[in-house]
Amino acid sequence: MTAGSAELKHRGSRWSAAELAVATVAFGLAVAAIVARTGRPPSTLALVAAGVFFVLVPGGYIAFSVDGVRRSLSALVADLQPTARLLAGPVVVYVVVACYALAAGMPIASRLAAYAAYLIVPPLLLGTPAMTRQGRRVPVQELAVVFALWLPIEFRILPPLPLPAPNGVDMRKLVGLVEAMYLFLVARPLPRIGYTYRLTARDAITAVVAFLVYAVVAVPLGLATGFIAWRPELDATHLIGGPLIIYLVTGVPEEFLFRGLLQNLLTGWLGARAGLVIASIIFGFAHLPDLRYVLLAAIAGVAYGWVYQRTQRITASAITHALVDGTWGALLGG
Repeated sequence: MTAGSAELKHRGSRWSAAELAVATVAFGLAVAAIVARTGRPPSTLALVAAGVFFVLVPGGYIAFSVDGVRRSLSALVADLQPTARLLAGPVVVYVVVACYALAAGMPIASRLAAYAAYLIVPPLLLGTPAMTRQGRRVPVQELAVVFALWLPIEFRILPPLPLPAPNGVDMRKLVGLVEAMYLFLVARPLPRIGYTYRLTARDAITAVVAFLVYAVVAVPLGLATGFIAWRPELDATHLIGGPLIIYLVTGVPEEFLFRGLLQNLLTGWLGARAGLVIASIIFGFAHLPDLRYVLLAAIAGVAYGWVYQRTQRITASAITHALVDGTWGALLGG
């Protein structure tokens, strides 16, 4: 082994250890967030089921950030037929959801049917023949999968999955996120998603600069339209805990969807500028019905998308996202 290859191997091991450390901290924060928002204590059976579900769904969401985990899963399903490879992860998620709902005492029939359609249709869509136009591949299947996973969550079509039942945090969003991560990070990897917590100082500075520029534009606009107002709540929850929870629960999942998948796909098809603009507009309309919110969210989408373009890290644009939402919650009556 040459000195150069030895250094590369050492560097890869070091980064893997760093990723695992960050993932472990993120997992711990997620546990704290679940515990903090849980109502009355669940039964022992429901608690055990909740623990298994937590490890495989929120835990899977964090684990997918580690390169070694993705490589191991890719190797595990590499010899399967293409359709079986696409379906393997969703089938596992479906079994986990069904078993958890049954053990937790939730109404089971509606969940079995709804989650079967929700989890099985997207990989089947992704396995359909590719479409080309003028010799260029059009990402119809990928975009269809993005909307098939997003819209049932956006319009609350799926039955809820409180963790732990009956009064815990709803896990619908993370179920869809884990499926999307399996499909686009393992079964059919999409380049340039940038789901890694290996962020540099430059990544963080870019995220903060984008937040400051957005604030200069959005705060006067929000105050002028009456959408926001100066109502500071300067306690530890809003200043410290809030941004961290927002980063994991809202920032990274939404950035994976809107930047890592949607903007990424549109950029590859239509170019960087069109991808940024269209993804930002769609992100804005995701905040209907208040048109003031749509406008501010679309502008925020430009800021998040710019950070993603500059860093190629959805975890960097999620910093900007968490700063925006955290500031709104702490200072502006969010």
